[in-house]
Order: sequence, then structure tokens, then C-alpha cells
Amino acid sequence: MDQLLNTITTKPDTSVILISMGTALLFAFIMWGAYRISHTDSTYEPKFGITLVTLAFVSTILMDLIQSNLALSLGMLGSLSIVRFRTNIKDPRDIGFIFWSMAIGIAAATQSYVIGIIGSIILAVVMIFTKKRGEGNNSMLLVVRGSNTDLDSIQTIIDKIQGNSSVKAKNVLVDSFELVYEVRIPQREENNMINEIFQLGGIDSVNLLNSAS
Repeated sequence: MDQLLNTITTKPDTSVILISMGTALLFAFIMWGAYRISHTDSTYEPKFGITLVTLAFVSTILMDLIQSNLALSLGMLGSLSIVRFRTNIKDPRDIGFIFWSMAIGIAAATQSYVIGIIGSIILAVVMIFTKKRGEGNNSMLLVVRGSNTDLDSIQTIIDKIQGNSSVKAKNVLVDSFELVYEVRIPQREENNMINEIFQLGGIDSVNLLNSAS
């Protein structure tokens, strides 16, 4: 068996490897551009975008190694079977970007450049289009802190939101309070809602957080 694995080993051509790596970087920057455009300021993570580009490049290197050594390919497949994603993500579409970056590595390493460019363009259009479809219903956590304010007035303002809202926590003390709501609000209405709450008076702070953060 060891003899068989050692015999089925090929030396990759250096020029082919360099071309595949360069192509992977080109596809990766297309993916990064789509990632930047398809995310709002609250969900965009610059470091995650850099990680996507790096992952595409690393995937290309791994695929070049796998193609050149059968024993290494068997070990790599075993390793990939136990990989789990443990990083919290703000946008479920980010999982799609992770697999997109891996597909870029496979396409570049196997010289499937046509499939890579066509697939990247289609995926970029899909990701950008889904931003337009979902940006009106961002799920956010609204945290209001203050004192000497009519809590019903705050609830009235939140009820006017063109979306769903629910109370997550309500802490009321003798001289202060803290309210936590989960709201789905169009991004264009966020500042208006915050300003209306401050105009009530007695408000110390209003925080609007991404619910996935």
C-alpha cells in the first residue's frame, strides 16, 4: 500500500501553480468586493473580508498539494470531515462566502477558470441582490436607559415602527430604568426613532445593536 501511494505522486508544474494562485487572488478580490457591497455598516467585518481572500488563496495551495500526492489527499479529506465553524456570524450569508472562497481555491487549482469566473459573477449578483431584499428588516437590539420618563411613551414610539418589535428585558429601579427591545426596523428609520426617544426627556442613552453581535 505504501508503495502504491508513493508511486501515485506527481510533481506540479511551477508555472501552472503560479497561474492558479494569481487567478485565485483575482477571483477572491471579486468575492471581497461582493462581500463589501452586499453588507451594511452594521454587518460588515473588514477582518472577515480579509479572511475570505486568505482562505481562497490557502485553499488553492492545499488543492495543489492534494493533486500532487495521493497520500496527502486522503489525509486532507479526513481532516476536512471534522472541521466545524465556531465563529459567530452576523449575517447567515457569510457561510455562503466561506464556501465560495473554498470553491475559488478548487477552481483555480484545477484550472477550471471559466467555471470560476462565471460562478463568481453569478454569486456576486446573488449576494448583492439579497442585500436589497433584506436590508429593510434588520433585526436589532434597542437598549434605552434613563430616568423620570413615561415608559408608555417609549412603547408608543416603538409601536410606530414599520416592523415587528418585542420586549426582551425591562429593569425598573426607583430612580432609573433599562429597557431592551428586539426590533426589526428599516435602516432609514433608525435615526428618526432614536431622536424621538431622546425628545421625551430623561433619557440617558439609546443604543441600537446588531442582534447577532
